[in-house]
Amino acid sequence: MAVDRMKKAEIYVHRSALDGVLAALQKTGSFEVRSLASNDSEQAVPRHPDLTRLETLLGESRFLLRFLEPHFATDKSAIVRLLEGKEEVALSTGRDLAARIDVSSLAEQMRELERSLAETRAEFSQIASLEALLSSLDDFPYPLELITSGTERVSGIFGTVPSLTLDDWRNGMESLLGSMGEVFVGSKADKKNPDIRVAVFFEESLATGVADINAANSFVRVDLPATLKGTVREELAALSERKDILTRKEQDILSQRDAAAQEWVPSIRILSDYWSVLRDRGQILSSGLATEQVMMLSGWIPERKVPDVQKLLAPYGSSVELMLTDPGEGDEPPTLLRNASWSQPFEFITKLYGLPQYGETDPTPLMAPFFILFFGMCLGDGGFGIVMVVMSLWLLKKYRRMPPIFSDFLKLFVMTGVSTILVGALTGGWFGNLVDTFPILSFLKPVKDGLMKIDPMNQPMQYLAISLALGAIHLFFGMGIAAYDAYRKKDYVTMFVDKIGWMVFLFSILMWGITFSGAFSEGVGKFFKFVTIGSALFLLVTQGREKNGIFRKLFSGGLALYGTSSYLGDLLSYSRLLALGLASAAVGLIVNVLADLATGIPYIGLLFALVLLLGGNIFSFVINVMGAFVHSMRLQYVEFFGKFYGGGGRDFNPLTYRTNYVLLQDDKTE
Repeated sequence: MAVDRMKKAEIYVHRSALDGVLAALQKTGSFEVRSLASNDSEQAVPRHPDLTRLETLLGESRFLLRFLEPHFATDKSAIVRLLEGKEEVALSTGRDLAARIDVSSLAEQMRELERSLAETRAEFSQIASLEALLSSLDDFPYPLELITSGTERVSGIFGTVPSLTLDDWRNGMESLLGSMGEVFVGSKADKKNPDIRVAVFFEESLATGVADINAANSFVRVDLPATLKGTVREELAALSERKDILTRKEQDILSQRDAAAQEWVPSIRILSDYWSVLRDRGQILSSGLATEQVMMLSGWIPERKVPDVQKLLAPYGSSVELMLTDPGEGDEPPTLLRNASWSQPFEFITKLYGLPQYGETDPTPLMAPFFILFFGMCLGDGGFGIVMVVMSLWLLKKYRRMPPIFSDFLKLFVMTGVSTILVGALTGGWFGNLVDTFPILSFLKPVKDGLMKIDPMNQPMQYLAISLALGAIHLFFGMGIAAYDAYRKKDYVTMFVDKIGWMVFLFSILMWGITFSGAFSEGVGKFFKFVTIGSALFLLVTQGREKNGIFRKLFSGGLALYGTSSYLGDLLSYSRLLALGLASAAVGLIVNVLADLATGIPYIGLLFALVLLLGGNIFSFVINVMGAFVHSMRLQYVEFFGKFYGGGGRDFNPLTYRTNYVLLQDDKTE
């Protein structure tokens, strides 16, 4: 229920036992390596001899998965695969696959397929462009060879001319060429093709004059591929035949790719994770120091995991030595949270804000009960709570291997769902006012009314008072944690002056304010009045104690007292518990009223009412669950954590089996 204590570890390993020791450390998943700087008597460890080979194999496996995995067919949806979690696979399975499959050769085959597919599709694109061009020349009567190759004495140029200059271009060309050439003008321009396609055939001796006329009339030359020789229709037919050939080729490539995906993806996934594990093991050598025969690794081990590490290193005898010390001044140990099973699902909420620094209080178990309660008050509908609990328990039972982040979230939903059921029972919220709206459910009304203690819709001020009271407890609890932290650090001045002093002042002013409502006698009111004045004077003279001069001290103390308004703002933030509770109830009421009105529609009224009830409640459930989660989290982050929690810790990052596709398990032969 705190941040795990860490031991600073130094491990000295003889080179003969290096691979075995690294494998043992990775198996424990309890050793975080820290980088060491070299000095005069030691040199940095060279790369592991197998590291280059492993990185190459890992790169090949990732290429194969990039190319093949999108085409691996499975009958399970992505969500189901995610919930089912990773398949457990022994390390020996990865080793056997590595010995049996030539991944480099397979990768080369797949690269050849990828190149062929890319070339085929590139040619398809070229053909499509040519077809578009030739289709616009369906009235071109000459062989295209006159343009692409010409003859010994005659050349041809194909291009476009703006419709505005077409007549000038044609007249100029006809005047220049006379009987020594010929002009072709294509179909008229339209909105999509504002320029006219034209061609001119001429003797080489007239090339300069042709170029001048083209330049004067904004002629744009279009180069045709030299392979085009026949007429437009002949070339279009040839392109169509080539497309048929390419289509068959593409289908063959795709069939080979899909067959390869079905055959190899499961094995390549295992190999990718296997080589990733071995790569991680080899990479940590670069963080150590070495002599000719001995290597030194330094890092952190959780104190409770030390016996496990020692047990796994014991078989290596004198070839390895483990030295343990407590963190010293200047060290920055990592943070590893350790919580009871009931509060562990809430760790991700803490991590979203930031891990505690080493030695700082872990706020997770302190925050969890309030989060559960506030979530229930924000959602406030027992029907929704039942849905949350049933759905979460069913998913947890059905998908037992789901990733921890999902299972923790569902466990959180179970606890907050129970809270929602209790709040819904006390406030009469069961899918809005469903029981009151539909007479068919009237037999449940005595049960609902018997459990109900307060109606937020008709008694909002009482519910607001409860919300603010819980908010005050939450805030004072956070301030109390800050006082305890100061006590733990033996900073007694901060504990009494900055923590307890403020708690006394705020509590007394709160109680003094309550006396005006008549809740307490006049004598009690006077007592809290004097305590408020006394504690205010105490804060006035102590909050500026670090300033020089009496006036600066008093001025700083006065500014500190002005900060009381921020505490008032924090307290008023808890009114959101009422606001969200009312919003949930109001949406449910509207849905039920609309459904009740729909029952009066002839013939389809009942069906329409059921659709409204189902759709409206699903919408209300999603929106209000999201709101309850976000606002409950905000009350922790802003109002609660702000009183005592700093964060900024570094996550514990040990050498372990990090995988993407399967869950690698140790085996006896490893």
